[in-house]
Amino acid sequence: FRHSLDWRFLLPIADLHKGYFLFEDDAELSQALEHIGVHPSQRLSFSDFRNPKSDKNSFLVLPFGLPTVLVGTRSVDRIEFYSSARRFLAPSGTLLVGFNNSLSWSDHRGMNYYSFTPHHLRNELKQAGFMSVEMFGAMPDLRIPEYIFELDSRTLRFALQNRFRRKPAVLRALRILSGTFGWKSLSHFLPCYFAVTTA
Repeated sequence: FRHSLDWRFLLPIADLHKGYFLFEDDAELSQALEHIGVHPSQRLSFSDFRNPKSDKNSFLVLPFGLPTVLVGTRSVDRIEFYSSARRFLAPSGTLLVGFNNSLSWSDHRGMNYYSFTPHHLRNELKQAGFMSVEMFGAMPDLRIPEYIFELDSRTLRFALQNRFRRKPAVLRALRILSGTFGWKSLSHFLPCYFAVTTA
């Protein structure tokens, strides 16, 4: 498969049949989900999401983020979407959102998903009523995140020095930034993230 589903460990429940996945058409991701036992009916269309049959869902996963074709470009549109996601979930249900960093060196033009900074997404989720938002760094990308880690200095330093060796130029740039800004500030420049929050 050309997708990794390693973000599953960020979900607090083991049963993948108690929630839904929302992403644009991607046959390979659908096939990877089916391979681990996720039923095709757990893949939501946008209209299904807007008119849910139940508000008792344990989780909602947007593995690549918020699709641009589903939500307007204004912040208020995205906040309204996240508010709908909160109502879609059962109390203590989990929302997982993958997203590319709008500050990263990667070219996101032509992407079908919104890019954010962690600070920006955290603010929008809080305005939508989510109180606690955890951020995790991911490298090298959202399709095959080889490493997913907490954004503390120790973990970030370990991931960069001992784990992420696939792209030496990127690693070198991140190390230079860490020397200039410090390890904690470096977390603002990672290529992508996962946000996890509860209703």
